[in-house]
Amino acid sequence: MDGILVLNKETNMSSHDCVNQVRMALDTRKVGHAGTLDVAASGVLVLGVNKGTKIMQYLNQDNKTYEFSVAFNQETDTLDHTGKVTLEKQVEDFSKLEEVLATFIGSYEQIPPSYSAVKVKGKKLYEYARKNQPIPEVKPRKTTIYKLEKTSELRKIDGLPAIDLKVSCSKGLYVRQLALDIAKKLGTVAHTTRIHRTQSGRFTLDDAFKMEDLKRGAIELIGLNDALEGFSSVLATDAMVKRITHGQKLNLDAHAEIIKLIDKDKTLLAIYEKTDKKLYKPTRVFI
Repeated sequence: MDGILVLNKETNMSSHDCVNQVRMALDTRKVGHAGTLDVAASGVLVLGVNKGTKIMQYLNQDNKTYEFSVAFNQETDTLDHTGKVTLEKQVEDFSKLEEVLATFIGSYEQIPPSYSAVKVKGKKLYEYARKNQPIPEVKPRKTTIYKLEKTSELRKIDGLPAIDLKVSCSKGLYVRQLALDIAKKLGTVAHTTRIHRTQSGRFTLDDAFKMEDLKRGAIELIGLNDALEGFSSVLATDAMVKRITHGQKLNLDAHAEIIKLIDKDKTLLAIYEKTDKKLYKPTRVFI
């Protein structure tokens, strides 16, 4: 079994928990994921199985879409509803919310939250936070927000003003931190009460299986070639197949920086990257 499995991750499960469940269900150790989801978050989690792990680096670069709920006027240490309240600030005027949302479109620099898996000096930030140790300084990370819009009217969640939002963004965005940054521009603080990833690259909830499907064996893997449908492809000749098998470079009349080599049955043979005008070198070989 080689390919991509898309799960609709449940809340209260870590991405690593999902990896372990897939390993047991499919009886293989070779399982990895493309893009971690918080334990408290749910939605699309893309996993590679066996040879599928070899293309995770390409799928991890994909854009993401999230639907999330924000409760204003209350900040927590984890920046979501599972944390301890650390700050309260009462603001009732949210008339400029849409104006503020528009300011986030485009390039956006974000400092990863203290409760995140970003590594500094060999330790993840959440390991410092959980031990009440000083959090090392982390440089802002640049991401891109393509679309950010409200999907509900203002309402109350546990007595706090709240709203539902939807964001389409590049990889590396922390939705919890985005919620706080939005609130700060409104003169208050916030935390998320729900985060649901609806899309990761070409994969959506329509492609996703639930954990119960996995446990009863009712899942289907997406083939490697189909998973990389956005890549330029070259049909390999018999002579090219021999060179691919030996990990040799190829002279190709192609334009893309990264291409996939397929056979007549549309089976993925290898991924090559350009090194010169027409010279390509192998980065992943599957035969």
